[in-house]
Amino acid sequence: MVVLFGLLTEHDLAGANGWLPDMELLLDVRNLSVRYRPQGGGEVFALRGANLTISAGEIVGVVGESGSGKSTLASSMIALLPSNGVMDEGAVVLQGTNLLKLGRGELERVRGSRVSLIFQEPGAALHPTMRVGAQIEEVLRAHGEARKEERRHAVRALLDSVFAGDAERIYFSYPHQLSGGQRQRIAIAQAIACNPKLLIADEPTASLDAVTRREIIELLKKLRRERELAILFITHSVELLEGFADRVVVMYAGRMIEEGDARSVLNAPRHPYTEALLECRPTLGRGDEVRNDARIPVIAGEAPDLSVHSNACAFEPRCAERMKICGERVPEFYESGNGGRVRCFKFGG
Repeated sequence: MVVLFGLLTEHDLAGANGWLPDMELLLDVRNLSVRYRPQGGGEVFALRGANLTISAGEIVGVVGESGSGKSTLASSMIALLPSNGVMDEGAVVLQGTNLLKLGRGELERVRGSRVSLIFQEPGAALHPTMRVGAQIEEVLRAHGEARKEERRHAVRALLDSVFAGDAERIYFSYPHQLSGGQRQRIAIAQAIACNPKLLIADEPTASLDAVTRREIIELLKKLRRERELAILFITHSVELLEGFADRVVVMYAGRMIEEGDARSVLNAPRHPYTEALLECRPTLGRGDEVRNDARIPVIAGEAPDLSVHSNACAFEPRCAERMKICGERVPEFYESGNGGRVRCFKFGG
């Protein structure tokens, strides 16, 4: 999938934050496919033919239900699959280098220095018995900064950029002394310590309250501006992408099914699944909290069994607009008429 920038106006390209990309291609994911082999036999087709481009300084949101392949996309892009994961084919080209062709030592040098990943659970990357400052220093030391005083100076400057006026206390704190939001800020600080060009954020706000979620979003927007940082932001919460992402990719059953600039996808979705997903947004009250009396719509039916290799549209059993052809083959990506592309027979086939 190549983003068809030529079909978009400058207003479209400006994205949610008024950002106009310089068109420098940073990342090119080509035909990435992954399956898992669970203990006891069988296979799960978690990612099927994923194609994605990210420009320098761009924020791309990836959204979909649990099990849609979002986290597999994130981990496979930097070759961090579990032992039962099999990458059938594909390439992940970062600034001209195919990461999937690198040896283990080369990959370890690239992770953190050119591309970083932050996880859903804020404490996942934090050691419980080490002070926060020392843990961030370890990242710098692992990537070649041998001078202790230089590391300490860099960490304090880094903490100043992610904590307003509280960097000194945070530096000497242990993870258990910090809130979930503060631990997630530490994880972000670790991820950007070596000035990568791409940050992959795998549902980094899922375990946080509504106010803290928005604070983390604002922090990521600030870091993008200050560091020209590109961000691949993975979430199941569509509302987080509004006013944040420049472009949105929707995933379902391991496939990318719609992509386009954020305004178009979030305000005028083309795929029936995207429409249904947007209808499931919760009704928010004050402070972005879900209202107690709010009834959250659900998408009828069940997500498909990814252990079954189907030659039909995966959303067909749940789709109110399904046609005969939907049960006969998988649709290709077609131009959606709003500058993006959509995997639906309503637009071609």
